[in-house]
Amino acid sequence: MREERRSTLLAVADGVGGQAGGGTASAAAVDTLVRRFFAAPNGTSPSDALATAMREANDAVLARAGESGQPGAASTLVAAAIAGSDAVIGNLGDSRAYLLRDGQLRRVTADHSGATPSSITRFVGDPRGVQPDVFVETLRAGDRLLLCSDGLTRHVADEELAPRLGGKDLQRTVNHLVDLVNERGGADNVTLVLYAAPGPSGLAAFGRTVTSVALAILIAAVVGSAAGALLFASGALPASP
Repeated sequence: MREERRSTLLAVADGVGGQAGGGTASAAAVDTLVRRFFAAPNGTSPSDALATAMREANDAVLARAGESGQPGAASTLVAAAIAGSDAVIGNLGDSRAYLLRDGQLRRVTADHSGATPSSITRFVGDPRGVQPDVFVETLRAGDRLLLCSDGLTRHVADEELAPRLGGKDLQRTVNHLVDLVNERGGADNVTLVLYAAPGPSGLAAFGRTVTSVALAILIAAVVGSAAGALLFASGALPASP
């Protein structure tokens, strides 16, 4: 996460299974995403800034893969740029964003998945170039925004998430979800970012308070995998189908 210009940027990147250099790719993706988003010229819309930063993250992964001798390095990427009550969300691959409102969970993003298990059709590290999906949401006080890798959604169905995301203790919530993945035999890293939209007083002091009271993050290595993380990047390789 990074805060600047009264905006907060959250992201999760998960190294693509079956390709070398997932950790390299996810780290390069998040690093470039953060730098390029906040380097956007004044007057650039958050949607344009996020989409451009994600495309530049793709270029950075390709360059880093070449430099490190890891051709084929790739990663999923889901990100949310939040300013006040406005949230812009972009994704490439099968890492997801969900919005919980009044106890009802809605998946914001659509997976870019292929016909075979664990295959994705859009990702950072694609030499053909990328076009992220971008969504705009207006947050209300009490809303929860979840960004997660497929290490969570492989083992926890959408309908199971809603009753587990509404607790007041955000860190306990993410800990519980990772424990649940482990109990169900998870063999992949799970990366979660859970954001709670503050009420009116929190919005008035957004830049000072959001990281301490409205955000919980957990990057956890589960059974059978090894993590490579930078900020909210996870370099895990999904289990073979």
